[in-house]
Amino acid sequence: MVNKLKTLKTLVFLIFMINSVLSQSAEDILEIAINKSLELNNSYYKFRVESVIDSPLVPMTGELYTRGEKYFVDTENIDQIYDGETMFTIVHENQEILIGNFDMSLFSLTPYKILNFFLEDHSLSVITNSKKHIIEAKRINENNIIYFISINSINHSIEKIEMKDTISDSIINSFLTLTYDYNLSVPESLFKFDINNYENYTIVK
Repeated sequence: MVNKLKTLKTLVFLIFMINSVLSQSAEDILEIAINKSLELNNSYYKFRVESVIDSPLVPMTGELYTRGEKYFVDTENIDQIYDGETMFTIVHENQEILIGNFDMSLFSLTPYKILNFFLEDHSLSVITNSKKHIIEAKRINENNIIYFISINSINHSIEKIEMKDTISDSIINSFLTLTYDYNLSVPESLFKFDINNYENYTIVK
């Protein structure tokens, strides 16, 4: 009798957990992912961006370090530092440093910025909640583009984002996390801009 009661309690608990997961909306999942990313002391992503659209910047592999809203993006052609107040975009090819909130959407790669982008002006729906959360995002008043956002169901990190053109029925852009880790020992200096590191670079404000 006791064993049957324990089994019944276990089943009830499992059913409750399954229903809780399945009842999460896409907005709920993205909000949790945003909050998780901001709670981490230090996180590290190695990522790759690919596109079928011709661009001198892609395909691109880079590294991203974050601490709350602060971040440092390191790629071969362009680096970007956000110290919590000011954004510094370092363009190595032109030896230029852009200071300010420039429209560099390609480098809005932090989980906070990416997920907030989808929470604004997008219609969201959950495709699957199994081993990972896969969310479909359609920009309001733009029918030919759909995004597929894959969120790890355990740590709520971004695994992949794909941008699909519904007219050609093909993936035209993709962001893929190659490596992810957190609670690392990352020096605060990584999130501070130091002009001495960029001799002969021109500052643009």
